[in-house]
Amino acid sequence: MNIVPARAMQLAGSARERGEQQYQYWPGLKTAVRKAVELRLVSMQQKLESSFSSSFIAQQWAFTQQHSPESLQEIDGIAAGYGLSTADLFTYLHLGVIDDRIDAEDGCSILACSNSDQGPILAKNRDYQGEHQELQQVFHQSDPQWGQRRCLFVGSLGSPGAFSSGMNSDGLAIADNRIGWSQPGIGWLRYFLMTKILTSCGSVSEAIELINQLEHVGGGAIVMADKHGELASVELGHGKIHIERGCNNLLAHTNHYLEADLARYATRNSVDPISDSSINRLKVIMTDPLVGNPKPALSDVTKLFASHGSHHDALCRHGVDGDSTTISSVIFCCQSRQLYYCSTPPCKNNWQVYTL
Repeated sequence: MNIVPARAMQLAGSARERGEQQYQYWPGLKTAVRKAVELRLVSMQQKLESSFSSSFIAQQWAFTQQHSPESLQEIDGIAAGYGLSTADLFTYLHLGVIDDRIDAEDGCSILACSNSDQGPILAKNRDYQGEHQELQQVFHQSDPQWGQRRCLFVGSLGSPGAFSSGMNSDGLAIADNRIGWSQPGIGWLRYFLMTKILTSCGSVSEAIELINQLEHVGGGAIVMADKHGELASVELGHGKIHIERGCNNLLAHTNHYLEADLARYATRNSVDPISDSSINRLKVIMTDPLVGNPKPALSDVTKLFASHGSHHDALCRHGVDGDSTTISSVIFCCQSRQLYYCSTPPCKNNWQVYTL
């Protein structure tokens, strides 16, 4: 690994203040942020005009206002900075819930290990829309409401909190996978949930306790690791979740439900290209030699996540034949509270290290 020390974007203060500070750091990307949001909204205009969508967004707004007002405040600050409406930005964050197929190219592969040569780690390849390549950032955030807790969030300009992954100063790390859920309900949106976990929990056990107390929109999975070596993946449905605790040193997840009852309500079947890729990527991870290693090296993880193979099973993906693109890769080291971050496909080996 070619590693260069780096400094994250520093956002401090209330939720709204931190939202506003995004634009203040990168005013030159205002047009790119607006374009990313507005083009997605235009592509969904017809579906957004349906009675289901309008009712769902209205109810989600009321739910979020009651249960996570800080999420709305942060969105309000971001919208003010980039010249967007708060309502449009809130809707934009829910588009994948309304129709999973607008993002046919999305993916993501995650591996958590309780005992690497750097202690417990959580790694993710972020497969997302290409326009987010220039928008992705590492944010160092703090808020008086969090006490002494601080967070490193990996996300995109124009989006709040832990939009893709993150770690807090307690050594708890979290990352998400996209999985379409055909029966969304009113509850916690995954992005808001991830931020809530990192700002209020210090361990995987605490996070699971919190998750069990909440109602969820449904869709996706989150994978967690902490400094004690606890691992867990949580598959999210509405009215049902499935929790798997880490065993045998390792947990992995891609973009399909592993629990049968949840899989029945996934938006994609096994012959769908994104599902086929997801199944094959998980096989690649679980059959890699590092799985049998009691203490794999960080370099083993970076090599795996930079692997190409065919476009059906590549972890590092380059948009071949309409496939997804890996826009970045992260490895959170929970004990040292360091983030190894590659802002390009990991095969480029452009790693930076951030310390929380």
